[in-house]
Amino acid sequence: MTRFDAARRAAVMQDLLSVLTGRPLDLLPFDRVRAGLRLKHTVDRGNQDVPLERIVGTLGREREFNREFLPREEALRNRWEDVEELAEGPAGFPAVELYQVGDAYFVVDGHHRVSVARSLGVPTIEAHVKEFLTPVPISAEASIEEVVLESGFADFLEATGLVPAVPDEFRVSEPNGYERLLEHITVHRYYRGIETGRGVTWGEAVASWYDAVYRPMIAAIRRSGVMEGFPGKTQTDLYLFTMDHVHNLRERYAPKPVPFSVAVRHFKFLYPGGHRLSDRLRSWWRRRRS
Repeated sequence: MTRFDAARRAAVMQDLLSVLTGRPLDLLPFDRVRAGLRLKHTVDRGNQDVPLERIVGTLGREREFNREFLPREEALRNRWEDVEELAEGPAGFPAVELYQVGDAYFVVDGHHRVSVARSLGVPTIEAHVKEFLTPVPISAEASIEEVVLESGFADFLEATGLVPAVPDEFRVSEPNGYERLLEHITVHRYYRGIETGRGVTWGEAVASWYDAVYRPMIAAIRRSGVMEGFPGKTQTDLYLFTMDHVHNLRERYAPKPVPFSVAVRHFKFLYPGGHRLSDRLRSWWRRRRS
């Protein structure tokens, strides 16, 4: 069996097992990542040795190779074996061309070279790298769904001008969560205008929402220990859940105020085992999205 045959067989097996493993199977398409994260500014990083395990995307060849750059198509054989011969010769092959976004790399030119190098078991490959700058980190293990989430996160940070104090601040597990956060700020701006009797700028509204609403609610969530009942959810997910609960309580008990800490305790009392209510919460979340 040739090395190409072994690589093709491994690609078929990985495709079959992907449903069971849940691991990202396809290469990340750079065009979707670029559009989602609105990548514009590049820095030429020159030639460097790049770990092959961090090359997980492509510019237009996502159907020909899988996430580990195993060849999926028999039509790749001749070119693949020619590159294999070059790799094993005295001169080797020229550097590949890559785009970098966070910790992930995307092949612009040199798909067969990356595939052959991985089959040979070498740890790195020489590459000419151009990095697309982004405030949102992208890992080499990311799925396209995670990139969509990162896109929403980038949009939220750009719209608000907020800078996360810690890596997980403002992060949500559903793409529409960032739209809902912006809605919260918009509503807060409206009521701040009523309270102050003047127009409130967007920047003022963002700062006020962060200091008077978001941070106090997150602090109450942390003190309550409610996160233990919702594995897989973020603190901002719980902020969104609980703020909806605050709204319902204030409608029920108006005009009596409902402090955030009281709302969190009440939420925890109603949902003591959030993980056992995951289906109910997902259904409720879908209704909220619609």
